Amino acid sequence: MVTLQHRDGQKNQKGSIPFWFLWGFSLLGAKGRSYNQRMAQLKAYRTVAPDGVGQSLFEDRKSQFHGFAVHAESAEEAIAFRHSVMERIPSASHYVSAWVLADGGEFYSDAKEPHGSAGLPVLNVIKGAGVADTACVVARIFGGTLLGKGGLMRAYTKAATDALTAASIVSRVPCQLLDVVVPYPLYEPLSKRAGDWQATVDGSDFAENVTMHLSVPVDCAQGLVDGIREFSDARAVCTLGGQELRFLAQDVAGATDAGSGDVDA
Repeated sequence: MVTLQHRDGQKNQKGSIPFWFLWGFSLLGAKGRSYNQRMAQLKAYRTVAPDGVGQSLFEDRKSQFHGFAVHAESAEEAIAFRHSVMERIPSASHYVSAWVLADGGEFYSDAKEPHGSAGLPVLNVIKGAGVADTACVVARIFGGTLLGKGGLMRAYTKAATDALTAASIVSRVPCQLLDVVVPYPLYEPLSKRAGDWQATVDGSDFAENVTMHLSVPVDCAQGLVDGIREFSDARAVCTLGGQELRFLAQDVAGATDAGSGDVDA
């Protein structure tokens, strides 16, 4: 059994360890790797919100270009969304698509438009916006007039740009998961303070004490632990869990309600 003294002289319950000890122990692996080094494999990125669709419509000489931007974490998801657009707009003559994935994968298709006039411009829009795990599909309904390669490039660029502008953009960042055991009198005050440390209360278990399940962006994790330590006067016991990527809302200029379209990915 491990029993250590709190700073106020009170002993922990059997088997518990003060949270500042657990924190320091967990940050270093057997070979002394730092916390940031262990987290390097999880990188933050911006993407279209997973529950929405950015939509646009651009017309040029009676040709209609319907643009869509969605969150897609794999080629399979992007292809499935392209098929959903084909079902929604069956009268289109071309379904141009492109995507960029967080693992570095990317793809584009001209969909039988002149080479380099459609898919590549859409891909460049995605890359230029600095987003990943994002797919764009532009469905063209031919209006009877040939636009030429330059006209097509401008039209597909415009449709994709407007679709991404209409989409809700969020950040997906590495988050640290923590379990914090607190006495009942501290539960409600600590729940209210969690947001001040950029933390989210994912759930709680109620027994002899309350175990709060928290998540916090990696960059804010140390501030959360320091804050809990000071706020609880060392009466809280904090245990590190794993790390995972979480979506965080982010204000984006030009974002509109069009980001919640009804096309199923």
